[in-house]
Amino acid sequence: MAKHTPRKSVVKESDMIIVKGARTHNLKNITVEMPRNKMIAITGLSGSGKSSLAFDTIFAEGQRRYVESLSSYARQFLKQMQKPDVDEIVGLSPAISIDQKSRSNNPRSTVATITEIYDYLRILFARVGKPYCLVCDREIHKITKEEILQSVVKQVSGKNKKTKEVFGITLTDAKIKVYAPIVVGRKGEYYQMLYDLLGKGYDRVKIDGKIMRLREQIILDKNKKHDIDILIDEIFLSEFADKKTEDNAKERLSEALEKAIEEAAGLIKIEFPDEEKLMSVKFMCPYDGFSYPEIEPRLFSFNSPYGACPECNGLGTEEFFSDEVCKKCKGARLREEALFVKIDGKNIVDVTGMAINTAE
Repeated sequence: MAKHTPRKSVVKESDMIIVKGARTHNLKNITVEMPRNKMIAITGLSGSGKSSLAFDTIFAEGQRRYVESLSSYARQFLKQMQKPDVDEIVGLSPAISIDQKSRSNNPRSTVATITEIYDYLRILFARVGKPYCLVCDREIHKITKEEILQSVVKQVSGKNKKTKEVFGITLTDAKIKVYAPIVVGRKGEYYQMLYDLLGKGYDRVKIDGKIMRLREQIILDKNKKHDIDILIDEIFLSEFADKKTEDNAKERLSEALEKAIEEAAGLIKIEFPDEEKLMSVKFMCPYDGFSYPEIEPRLFSFNSPYGACPECNGLGTEEFFSDEVCKKCKGARLREEALFVKIDGKNIVDVTGMAINTAE
C-alpha cells in the first residue's frame, strides 16, 4: 500500500515582500520575507530597528517608487524621500503610513477624530449623503430650475391627444399647470394673504385641491389645515410639440418656474394631466416645509456650533465629564439635521460605531 505524504503549501514569490540587505540606520544588513495582503506585526526591543525597517526602509522605498512614476510637474508638489540603504526590495506596492501621535486627553476626542478618519467621513457625508426630512422621513432632493424645465419638457413630449385647431395651430385639451405652493398643511384663515395676492395681479388659486378665483369671497376655517397654491401659468401640451409655438411655450414655462420659486421660497408644483409633482430648488421638504441648511462638512462636526447638538454643545452628555447621556441627541453629539443625512440608510454616527470589517 502506497504511503501518502501531505503536500506542502507553496508560496509564490509574487505573494511576498522580500527585503534584502537592509542597512538603514541601525539595521545590520538584514534580509526578511513578509506575506503580502496580511497584517504583519514587527516586534522587538527599543532601538532594535522596528521603525527603521517599517517606515524608513519599506515605506520610504514604496513611496519613492510611486513618486518617481509621476510626471515631473506632479513631483514638484510632493516631498521627495531619500532612497533607503537596502540592496533590493521585491514585491513592493505603493505605500502609505500612519504616524504615531501622542494621546489627547480632550473629552471631545474619539478614535475617529484622533486618527483623522472622521474628517474624511464628514467630507463623504457632505458630498454623497442624502438628506431626509425630520418630520416625514422622506428623502429631500435639490434640483435647479433648469433641471426642472428639462424634466417637464421631456415629460410632456408625446402626450398630445384630443387635438383641435385654433387659428391653424393644433391644440389639445390637456394642459400643464405651474403652481407656487405658498401654504402647505397649515392652519389659518389667510384673508390678508389672499387679498395681497390679488393686489399682485394673480387671478386664481387652488385651495385644498379646488380652483378658486381671488375676486370671489374666500372663507377658510382657521382651525383646519389648508394647502394654498397660486396658479402661475397653464400651457397646452401641444404647444411644446408644435415648432411654431415650442420656443414660446418653453419661455413661458421658464418664467412661470422662476415666478413660482420666488413666491413659494423655492417650492414648485407641476400639475400634469395624469399626475402632480412637488419639487424644490433647495434642500426643503415639499410636503411639510422642513428645510435644511447647506450640507457642508461642518454640519457633521460636534466641535462646531453649526453641527453640535444645541442641548449638550456636542459633548453627548448632560454635563461636562458626566455619565448621563444627553436626552436630545441620545449621545450622538450632533444636531438632528446631521443625523438625518444618510448613505445606504446609515448616518455618520452609525458608520463610526461600526467595526472595520462591517464598514467596508
